[in-house]
Amino acid sequence: MTPPPPARPRSRSETPARRIRGAEPADPAKPSAGARPAKRAAGARPGTRSARGPGRPAAGSDAPDLRAALLDAARAEFGARSFAAVTLRGVAQRAGTTAAMVHYYFGDKHGLFGALLESALQSVLARASAALATRVSQGAGPASVDVLLDVVHDALGAAPWIPQMIVREVFGDDAPFRERFVEGYARPMSQLVRRALRAEVAVGRLRDDLDVDLALVSLLGLVAFPFIAKPVLERVLGFAYDGAFRARLAAHTKRLFLEGAKA
Repeated sequence: MTPPPPARPRSRSETPARRIRGAEPADPAKPSAGARPAKRAAGARPGTRSARGPGRPAAGSDAPDLRAALLDAARAEFGARSFAAVTLRGVAQRAGTTAAMVHYYFGDKHGLFGALLESALQSVLARASAALATRVSQGAGPASVDVLLDVVHDALGAAPWIPQMIVREVFGDDAPFRERFVEGYARPMSQLVRRALRAEVAVGRLRDDLDVDLALVSLLGLVAFPFIAKPVLERVLGFAYDGAFRARLAAHTKRLFLEGAKA
């Protein structure tokens, strides 16, 4: 009987793959572990998850109202405590939203504070400019210091936190908003006031030897200091910063300045 031929060794291509214990056959429809999910193509229809990016307002929300609500909340927070003590979470909670919305609209706390201060000061500047323009257009004579004082007193009475915030965040040693305040508000407002003073000197209402620049400094002290010192004056002199007091203060300021500067 002829013995069987010896077994031929198998080539590597014929050798069955060695299975790792516990491993399952690969499923081509299933992504492998650690693989990143494919990005959705532009224009593809979103699935059940929201398509908006993180920190963005939901579709259909009233974005201008939310931004205004954040500014209102920031006004209350910054008016009550220092810049360092205010938190974005506290502002967001007061506005009924999340800190992500503050980041979305303003970037960070410096951006929020800058937007708040700029909004308040630009409002004062715009009102003063409009009031003077209206006076001139109605033929009521040159730009009047009376008009400017009325506008500024009304604005500070409605937002008495402005001067105190400026003292803290603009006049401090390391105040980050000084340059923005100088260029965005102080310089144009000083030009407006000096133009009004020169106009009244020109028509003989104020003395012709009036030092306009120093008169501006005097007006600044007369108008701003009562609001800067508000926490002390309320306790020491018993002032109540209501409408009646603001009208009394405005009349006193105008009389004091104009009597000393009149021709």
